[in-house]
Amino acid sequence: MDYNNEYEQEIDLKELLFSVLHKWRLMFITAVIIAAALGGYKAVQTYKKVSDKETVEEAQEKYEEDLRSFNKKKRNREREIEDLKEDIVNQEEYLEKSVLMSMSPYDVWEARAELFIKTDYMIMPGMTYQNVDLTGTVIQSYQSALTNAEFMDKVAKDSGLESRFLKELVTISVRNNNVLVIQVRHQDKDSAEAVLKEFVDGVKSFRVQIQKSIGDHTVTEVGNSLGSLVELSMADKQKNESDRLLDLNDSLETKQRELENMEEPEKPETSRVAALKDGIKYGVIGCVLGIFAIAFFACVIFVLSDKVYSAKELKYRFKLKILGTLPLTSTKKAGKIDNWLNQMEGRSGKKDEEHEYGLIRANIGNYIEGVSSLLVLGCAEKAFLDQVAENLSDKLEGVKVALGGNLLQDEESLKKLPECDGVILVEQCGNSKYSHVELELEKVRDLEKKVVGCVVFE
Repeated sequence: MDYNNEYEQEIDLKELLFSVLHKWRLMFITAVIIAAALGGYKAVQTYKKVSDKETVEEAQEKYEEDLRSFNKKKRNREREIEDLKEDIVNQEEYLEKSVLMSMSPYDVWEARAELFIKTDYMIMPGMTYQNVDLTGTVIQSYQSALTNAEFMDKVAKDSGLESRFLKELVTISVRNNNVLVIQVRHQDKDSAEAVLKEFVDGVKSFRVQIQKSIGDHTVTEVGNSLGSLVELSMADKQKNESDRLLDLNDSLETKQRELENMEEPEKPETSRVAALKDGIKYGVIGCVLGIFAIAFFACVIFVLSDKVYSAKELKYRFKLKILGTLPLTSTKKAGKIDNWLNQMEGRSGKKDEEHEYGLIRANIGNYIEGVSSLLVLGCAEKAFLDQVAENLSDKLEGVKVALGGNLLQDEESLKKLPECDGVILVEQCGNSKYSHVELELEKVRDLEKKVVGCVVFE
């Protein structure tokens, strides 16, 4: 007799799963009971709470306060979004139309003119009181006149530009207190030269008025240049302006997302609605808890249980030849769900018993060499033992079949064991125990009897 008594049990996850699923009735009943108890209790408690007049008033006041806060935040978000949209339009227009933004930092044309302003101021040696030096005032007057909005608009119109874009190209500065420097940067030579000429002509046109208002002076052009240069600081400015547009778009997306995610406060619910919602919510929680509890205990029982679960486990644990498997027809018939689960698991479903017994007899015939008498025994219910013995008796040529029982409990079976040449075990899933099967095999081994195989009812 050869079987593995040093077998290390491993949990078959598939068998574990189906053992849990077969408890679906218990799961359903438990889930309904817990769901009804928990949901009903919570519904009653909520109904009592929200039916209180003071509680209702507090909830209404809180709702109104939350609603005011929500509307205020919503208006702020909408205003911020409109401002950002306007800024984006302005920035896109600026990047598109600005000459400075379209210029190459490596090819900037600069036109430059230096105008010397001289008044009649002279230092009087030996005199306590000196004349007032009006040179600074005259130069500041020219600087103000050249940068005022009216003059800028005129030059911009003549140049085909907008005033705001022209101001980026022109720099009016003062050097040594009496030299007025006019610098014009542009993307092409002719435009730079033309704009510079407009400003130099402007100085001439303002001379009469400034001379009349402040004092006599002369304006002499002492320097004039035109050339191309590299100005890397312009590249930084262009990048900063492009990045600003990206930042504005990112800010707009963020604000729009915040506006979309804002949730308006919910109005206080009536006592019945609130109770119903809480009842359903906690009912679902109770249902899940019920299913989880039964599934947990089913897993624990499966791991700790010693009862036979499948023919496959008997085969691997004890190296038994499985002669055949038969359905548990002695119990009440399984429902559609149980039949479906059995089919999914690969268990015996509806079978032609005569055909199955024919296969069992054929298997016995293949393994029965040297055996003239068989004893049918096992830990299955007596009805199953009788059924197997009845279907084997007088149907195995040259072999005498005797009916036994549980070797661990039936004295007559123990007496019949020495008289037979071989045994056929009959085990029942959910009733037979692995430890009992092992003891049965030990008794058969001690008497050196052959175990032809095992018939399993599952």
